[in-house]
Amino acid sequence: MMRFPRYRFFFVLLAALILLGNHAVFAQSGITYPPETEVLRGSVSIQGTATHPDFWKYELAAAPQGTENWFIITVSETPVVNGVLGEWDTRTVADGPYSIRLRVVRRDGNYDEYFVRNVTVSNAAPPPTPTPEETPTPTPTPTSKPPTATPVQLTPEIPTPTPAPSATPTAAAAPTGQDNGGEDAGGAGQTTSAILELLRQAKDSFFKGVFYVALAFLAVGVFFGVKNLLTWIYVRFFLR
Repeated sequence: MMRFPRYRFFFVLLAALILLGNHAVFAQSGITYPPETEVLRGSVSIQGTATHPDFWKYELAAAPQGTENWFIITVSETPVVNGVLGEWDTRTVADGPYSIRLRVVRRDGNYDEYFVRNVTVSNAAPPPTPTPEETPTPTPTPTSKPPTATPVQLTPEIPTPTPAPSATPTAAAAPTGQDNGGEDAGGAGQTTSAILELLRQAKDSFFKGVFYVALAFLAVGVFFGVKNLLTWIYVRFFLR
């Protein structure tokens, strides 16, 4: 009776784990553009990934920030990987903050959702840029020569010494710093959001890999069980 080499089983299991891990990392669904706090004008191409092993369709929708008044931007039954999910003409809605939602629907009716919050639609015309005024060039004023001094014969007189006044220290003007608080807060917010998104993707990839490995072990156990049963039946009933 031929035996299934153990080393082949481990090689097959390792290759399956690598393929499943790569699929979970590189085909993770989500919206990559626009990012949070982005300002949108006109027609915007919303980009990202919408895929799943049991994929049926995806829905792209938007709603005013803080509400559940979702309206559909596009629906498609074709999976997308690192591409354009849909075109949103922001001129059809009022200016203000919005949320964008990507819903990836599976064939059993369940779905996964991904959000981008607090993007701003601003199609109003920006205020005109003021034209800087020209500074007039000062005209030099001619300086008249002082009159010639006439020498006067003075009687020498011993002056009385007068104490010199003490100098009053003048406080140096403190340098004015540029307020970068808003920019630092915005950059810190985007960095925190990116770190949280990476942690969430790593967690999802880990649990998916564990799930597929458990399925692989179960399939191998069933295979060997059926094989041993058939061998026993053959020996018991046909080799006597």
